[in-house]
Amino acid sequence: MLRHRSLFWVLGGMALNVALRPSPPGYAGYARARPAVSTPAAPYKMTPAAKPQPKTPMPVFVGSLEDWLRPEATSYQALHFPRSPSWPNYQMEIDRSLADFGPECQLERTIERQPGKDLGFKQAAEDLLRGIRLPEELLDVLRLDAEQLGKTLAMLCPWNKIFLLKLEIMGEHNCPRWHRDSYIGRGIISYNLSGTQYIAEEHVNIWELENCGNNDHILRDPSKVREIAVGDLFFIKGNGFPTGEKGLVHKSPPVQFHPDGFVKNRLVLKVDVPLQ
Repeated sequence: MLRHRSLFWVLGGMALNVALRPSPPGYAGYARARPAVSTPAAPYKMTPAAKPQPKTPMPVFVGSLEDWLRPEATSYQALHFPRSPSWPNYQMEIDRSLADFGPECQLERTIERQPGKDLGFKQAAEDLLRGIRLPEELLDVLRLDAEQLGKTLAMLCPWNKIFLLKLEIMGEHNCPRWHRDSYIGRGIISYNLSGTQYIAEEHVNIWELENCGNNDHILRDPSKVREIAVGDLFFIKGNGFPTGEKGLVHKSPPVQFHPDGFVKNRLVLKVDVPLQ
């Protein structure tokens, strides 16, 4: 059995040309080749130069949260808003907070849409974070992300009355197998270590995906796997999404370990859009 352990050690800018960026001091492991971006005036908007490009073979639409609501976004299996973490790497603090998340390593609030009333993502986030021992800088990011991502998905899915706001610690228990989600969709943000991995269907053996549990048999070309960066906002359309492209093939990133063998825990915010 892998062990969890406390150690002491987390997300907004954006990017367009691919560049390998040096890691800032105390910021181990986050820099890699990805769109380089300048900090916008509003944290959930992209500069004009970063507007979505015409559809490419990749199944992911890149744009701001406002852009996610554009008609062309329906032609993609997932929506991606890239940004760079604005906070330091809080790995040790995240490991230390594990006990605050209970035996399931997850906290959850149900948000119900009611006519004429605010959806309440902001209040739900406050309730969710109460008693969680994380740095205030990171808590502020979590509050704002929960509200903005939640409101965007509520506009993107106006027919849905229920949304689930979740905050999870993911260590040894994650989703390591390539799969498609069965529900309508999931918004997800990773605040340390790494983000969701995905791949275009053309590089997937669909029969193996749907009938075999062996990851090694599912991918036709593992070099085509892409990974969402720490801090990025990502919406994965499940098979239950009612229109356009859907059913992105994805999985959790590999588990990482400290030099002494203890699991590194990953802090993840989710907004689920369940089937009703």
